[in-house]
Amino acid sequence: MRNEINAEFGCIAARIGRIISRDPVLLAALSLATISIFLVPPSGEYFAYIDYKVLCCLFCLMSIVAGIRKIGVFDRLALVLTRRVTSLRALTAVLVFSTFFASMAVTNDVALITFVPFALVLLKNVERPIARMRVVTLQTIAANAGSSLTPIGNPQNLFIFSYYGLDAEFFFRSIAPVALVGGVFLAIAVIAFVPRVPIDHRSGAHNYKPDYPRIVSYVVFFALSVLAVFRVIDYRPVTVAVFAYLCLFDRDLLARGADYSLLITFIGFFLFIGNIQRIDSVKTFLTDFVAKDVTLVSALASQIISNVPAAMLLSGFTKNAAGLLRGVSVGGMGTLIASMASVISFKFFARNRKGESLAYLRVFTAWNVLFFIILYGICIALY
Repeated sequence: MRNEINAEFGCIAARIGRIISRDPVLLAALSLATISIFLVPPSGEYFAYIDYKVLCCLFCLMSIVAGIRKIGVFDRLALVLTRRVTSLRALTAVLVFSTFFASMAVTNDVALITFVPFALVLLKNVERPIARMRVVTLQTIAANAGSSLTPIGNPQNLFIFSYYGLDAEFFFRSIAPVALVGGVFLAIAVIAFVPRVPIDHRSGAHNYKPDYPRIVSYVVFFALSVLAVFRVIDYRPVTVAVFAYLCLFDRDLLARGADYSLLITFIGFFLFIGNIQRIDSVKTFLTDFVAKDVTLVSALASQIISNVPAAMLLSGFTKNAAGLLRGVSVGGMGTLIASMASVISFKFFARNRKGESLAYLRVFTAWNVLFFIILYGICIALY
């Protein structure tokens, strides 16, 4: 009997371990929400905590972008962009800046999911391993820097844009210098640290047959979703239309397109933040603490809990939307967990280049700390 009980506990512990390793941020969000429920008993006010527009817009954008990727558009684009380059420096520039600009529209996660595996295929015959590590690291920095420029570039931007009710001009004015300086220093890094040696890359043929009806449908829905983010049209009919389309024509995408764990993570943080804001002593303490330097606090918090939860947690205790936006954008650089997009590129690299993971982490950390210092310095200088 005792052995059976021990075995059962062992099974439960193993399952919890798998959940933590798979998505620790989700577990943290749900844990914090559960704890806060004991501090503030459930009531009708709970429903007011949730920003339904953020959840719906995220669902639409993630699903539509996943659909575009599913039919091979991004793979075809990557092939076209790199077909004619003949040097390592030129190839690196194309891969890095394709990621930089793509992340502004299709999110940093999708940009990395598209271009990092492609880069690893093209660079598989490069003799110096550090060249591969440097390219993937610069791609990751490019995704985090580029995505910071638009409200739809990453989840934290969409949240901040919606939560504070920002207009486009204020948003771009607040973050443009950080993103642009990031782009400039990426160019400097490519020129200064990537040799202009010949490279013979062969990515192979790509049997791409355009599915024009789906491409048109996804592009239209993507445009409508962007208009909803910018409050040009109501997000609710757009969400209904996207959901209905997926139900009728692509149920597999409905099941797998959106990152539902991220959506549940948002709900968990919404509940936690809403409850904490109703505890006056805690709210006062955190508000005073964050007010000292919201940019620095959010940038450092991102290093520990990643920039999406940092943006959500700190938003309830500051009215300085611009400072928070810059902080979590700069905070995407630094540690591996500062941005979940960085974890994505690391997983691709580790699976593709077994035995080089630790070396990659050293290269990744060195470059990310450098960019963190540069971009935070820009924040200090300009703001």
